[in-house]
Amino acid sequence: MAIYTTPSDRPFKQKSRIWALWALTAAFITFHLVAGPVFPLGGLALTLIAQIGTLLIAFGVMGRIWSIVYVGGLKNLELVTEGPYSVTRNPLYLFSLITISGVCLVFGSLLATAIFTPLAYIVFRYTAKREALYLAHLFGEQYAEYARRTPLFWPDVSMFKWGQAHAISRKALLATVRDALFILAMIPFSELVEYLRESGLLPMSIILP
Repeated sequence: MAIYTTPSDRPFKQKSRIWALWALTAAFITFHLVAGPVFPLGGLALTLIAQIGTLLIAFGVMGRIWSIVYVGGLKNLELVTEGPYSVTRNPLYLFSLITISGVCLVFGSLLATAIFTPLAYIVFRYTAKREALYLAHLFGEQYAEYARRTPLFWPDVSMFKWGQAHAISRKALLATVRDALFILAMIPFSELVEYLRESGLLPMSIILP
C-alpha cells in the first residue's frame, strides 16, 4: 500500500470537488425555485439569454468529450500535452465552467450567472492547483516544462497543436456522458419552471435580474 507524506505525493480526492459541486447544484436549484428573473416570461430578452445559455452548454459538453478523447485512459499515467491540453492544463474544468455558465443563463438570471459561475471557478481552480502538485511530483521536470508554457486554467489558443488522440477510457467516457445528460436535462427543467410560473403554479417569491 502506498504511503503518502505530503499533499504533493498523493492524488487529490475528487470526492471533495464532487460534493462541492453538488452543494452548488442544490443551492442553484433552490435559488431558481424561489427567485425568478426580472425579464418578462416568454419575452425576447429571456429567450435570447436562454439561447445563449443553450449554445454555451452545447459548446461545453462537446469540449468535455473532446478532452476525454485526448486524455483517453492515461490520466496520471502519461502526461498529455496535445489537443485541448496544449492550450490549458485543465480543459475538462474549463469546459465544465462554460456549461455551468450556460445552465445559469438558460434559467434567465444574470445574477445567478454572476454568483454561481465564480463559485464554481473557485472549486475548479483549487482542485486544479492541488492536482498540479501531484502531477509535478509524478512527472517532475516534464510537467515543470509543460506548466511553464501552458496556463493552469484560462486557455492560450496561440499554443494549440492537434497532436494525437488516445484510446478512450470507457469508464471516463461513460462518466462524461452521464454528466452531459444531467447538464442537458437542465434545459427542459428550466422550461418546466417557466411553464409552472406562467401557469401560476410556481409563484416567484423574489424577482432578481
